[in-house]
Amino acid sequence: MRTQLSGHDGEAQGRRHFRGQDGSGTDEALEAAVRRLTQDQMLVNQALVEKILAYEEIEAALRASEQKLHDLLAHQLANREAERKRISSEIHDSLAQNLLALRIDIVMLYQHTATRQGRLHDWVSAALDNVDTTLRTVKQLMGELRPAGLELGLPATLELEVRKFTRASGIACKLDCDGAIAGLILDEETALTVCRVLQECLNNVFRHSLASRVTVRLGASGGLLMMTVEDNGIGFDAAAPVRSNSFGLAGLRERLSIHGGGLGVSSSRSQGSAVTMRLPLMAP
Repeated sequence: MRTQLSGHDGEAQGRRHFRGQDGSGTDEALEAAVRRLTQDQMLVNQALVEKILAYEEIEAALRASEQKLHDLLAHQLANREAERKRISSEIHDSLAQNLLALRIDIVMLYQHTATRQGRLHDWVSAALDNVDTTLRTVKQLMGELRPAGLELGLPATLELEVRKFTRASGIACKLDCDGAIAGLILDEETALTVCRVLQECLNNVFRHSLASRVTVRLGASGGLLMMTVEDNGIGFDAAAPVRSNSFGLAGLRERLSIHGGGLGVSSSRSQGSAVTMRLPLMAP
């Protein structure tokens, strides 16, 4: 009887031993699988972190490159204006002065031949007309290189530009200045920027708008210098994609952004258009 019981106990112990072996094998397999999944997840996370860092480096490089482009454009604009100023000064000091001296001599010759030598008088008259035409051309070139009247203040400069536009295009143009403008003292760079914006806007009106009337409003409020150029032309779709070869307004936005300013455009078909410039007022 004892022998039989001992056999049964041994069989039970064997079964328990095998079950214990099977259970421990399953746990080890699960732990190995979990370790593999953990390692794979760590590799995936590491790859994601590396991609994020790479994207951040690319974004920083793009921002740095964009800033360099802005700085380069600002430098080019400054050099361009300085070169225009130099050329305008040289034309005024040499070519214009020499032409004026030549005109005085021709006028004296014209007066001396008025009562006699009629044929020579006609030739002198033709030469005087040619000199006057050349002087007008030189004056126009000087105005394109450097706006006239900058030393007289911004309102006077813009008034000259408005009159020049009306003479050249035949389009009625009016300048309305806020009373606060009269007391402003602006540095030359700010005044020149506003003048360039007005020139580009009036050029666009002349080329594209088919307008008969333009109103330029200049004012200052809240530390901002604001100018609006509004026309009664055919207008355009302001939300339409900009043509790839159109750089007028884009150039103005870039020029204004250099000084912390901005440009807004509102327009609709057959309702005219309005371009508004905002420029922070800075100490001269």
